[in-house]
Amino acid sequence: MPLVRSAAPSPAAPAPESREQLSDLLVGSDAGERRRAARSLSLQPDAAALLAARLAVEADPSVREALFAGLVAIGGTPAATLVAPLLGSEDAALRNGAVEALKTLMEAGAAAVDGLLGDPDPDVRLMAIEVTRAWPVALAIPRLLRVIESDPHVNVCGAAVDVATGVGADELNSALAGLRARFADEPFLGFAIDIACSRSRPPTGRDS
Repeated sequence: MPLVRSAAPSPAAPAPESREQLSDLLVGSDAGERRRAARSLSLQPDAAALLAARLAVEADPSVREALFAGLVAIGGTPAATLVAPLLGSEDAALRNGAVEALKTLMEAGAAAVDGLLGDPDPDVRLMAIEVTRAWPVALAIPRLLRVIESDPHVNVCGAAVDVATGVGADELNSALAGLRARFADEPFLGFAIDIACSRSRPPTGRDS
């Protein structure tokens, strides 16, 4: 009878890396290891602050992408609150990454965007309006109304009108008429308002 060899034992799975080990990798010199650490930390909901802190100093685009993806994966209002201040960054890549993250976070990002719409810097408010472009209509409309009805900066209002054109919501028409009167000396805004109103439609059948 032939001798039957016993199967070789399977190698033991490597022990998961600790938070301390991943934190060390996240600030190391190897971009690939930093990316891997960011992905591993995205599975730990309490690691959001660690990922956000690294964003402020990370220079490698692929690692930044992994950091933003990790924050989106963790999700929730706390993650959105950590991302929101980056809309005021002087680094265009960070600003754009934060916008895309807040677009994806949607409802979880609403409170953060509400805060940004009150920022004294009109450029930050412009970026916050851009976030609403990707949101469901029901989530975008209250933010658009706030800007159209009360923001003092013509360019910020113009950005809101541009998003409103895509939304095409009938309930924005009254606020748009008020905006036209508020900036009567800005013909480009009046033209944009005409386009937005021409594309409006009643709420029935709209996405929510």
